[in-house]
Amino acid sequence: MNQAHVKLANLPLAALRAFEAASRLGSFRDAAAEVGLTPSAVSHHVRQLEASLGTTLFLRQHRKVIVTPAGAELGAGLGRGFAALAAAYASAQAPRGPLVVSAAPDFAVRWLMPAAKALEAEGVMLRIEASTRLADIAAGECDVAIRLGPRPASSLASERLAGSPVVLLGAPARLAGRPALAPEEIAAGPLLGLGLRPKFWTEVLARLGQAPSPRAEAMFDSLDAALRAAEAGHGFTYAPEMLVAEHITAGRLALLHPRRFGTRTAWSYWFTTRPESFDQRAIRRLREWLRAALSSKAGVAPGVAEAHARGTRSVIQAP
Repeated sequence: MNQAHVKLANLPLAALRAFEAASRLGSFRDAAAEVGLTPSAVSHHVRQLEASLGTTLFLRQHRKVIVTPAGAELGAGLGRGFAALAAAYASAQAPRGPLVVSAAPDFAVRWLMPAAKALEAEGVMLRIEASTRLADIAAGECDVAIRLGPRPASSLASERLAGSPVVLLGAPARLAGRPALAPEEIAAGPLLGLGLRPKFWTEVLARLGQAPSPRAEAMFDSLDAALRAAEAGHGFTYAPEMLVAEHITAGRLALLHPRRFGTRTAWSYWFTTRPESFDQRAIRRLREWLRAALSSKAGVAPGVAEAHARGTRSVIQAP
């Protein structure tokens, strides 16, 4: 039958749904459990489809069925179609309450709280859970999670919001009016490390020609806590440049060195949710707002990097 002449009203949707499940699972029994029918009902639906299509969709063998090439092709197409239907349905669903958004405290304060205020006018309500613990999205602990690091698991729907190279930071007083510290001064520390990237100092100091295996004198599981310690003059730390631009402009932190790290593999912020929720209106609006906000903060505030470059004889290019 020419598919161009098939009307939606004539499609045997119940039979197609049963067949798609059977072709995907390779079992009438498992398909029956998924779609809420008996195995004999699934078998009946498949035979009806085979009769109407004029082709064999399954080879029946003792205690098992094997999908034919024609059946595999039909099943794959139906799978894509049902997935699109599910996504459209999920997108149209209104949230039954505020969106639960999980993020590290520094990100929550810097971006999620302004987002909550801005989106409230559109009827999008957020419940922010600021924690260094990674919430289990698949288990329903949150609707959206913001992750800093590599791309999240492929079973989740993720979009890269922004990326940023990393800069070395300390209290302005530690520079004593100089535009930068020498690598050996940075290596002398104290070094404040992050659980997110525990080998960062080892790699960075090696690139600066210093001892390749330094020991961080303090390790933090919170970037916010490490930044506060650095502001108080307790040591040197590191952070994505976009996150600390305002700290530097305000004079609370200073760049220790003009070099940026990770310019080829920038630390990225990922917007992550369940696949079926990715296009829901409230989630889409939060994603759009954050993407716009972060894109305007992709580097150190104007003037900061230039000031350091002017006061330094040679600026080493990041690898």
